[in-house]
Amino acid sequence: MYNIIGADGNVYGPIPAEQVRQWVEEGRLNAVSKIQVDGSGVWKELREMPEFSTLVPPPPPPISLGAAHPSSAAGGLPPANPLAGWALGTGIASLPCCVMLILSPVSIVLGAMALSQLNQNPKLGGRAMAAAGIVLGCISLVMGIAFWALFLFTGASQVRF
Repeated sequence: MYNIIGADGNVYGPIPAEQVRQWVEEGRLNAVSKIQVDGSGVWKELREMPEFSTLVPPPPPPISLGAAHPSSAAGGLPPANPLAGWALGTGIASLPCCVMLILSPVSIVLGAMALSQLNQNPKLGGRAMAAAGIVLGCISLVMGIAFWALFLFTGASQVRF
């Protein structure tokens, strides 16, 4: 005989094993429903009870996030090259700072280094980030050169000492 904690929090029982099986089939109990052998004082999940474990599906495998993640082996995203991320980040940051002409070359160089490393190790990801970093760095570099050219040829002639 068994006692069950229902979804409403009330304790039902003692009931026979046949009644537990019927409630599982009806969907009134599931794998995590709390059950107790009458008089034992120990509550367990239904899936932990050997006599009912075949009625409910097994628990899912634990999720682990890291290099050995199952999606990597099953066609998921491979780990990205860190330089590719830095190239993209400095490329994005170089756009509002294009006047300084500092981050643009950094983004271009980091992107080129990342692409070189990706060509040597094709298992790594990040090719699109490296390319985007190079493109953004080039755009920022052209904008910065255009700004300084306009400033020097038009603005500098207006300055009087």
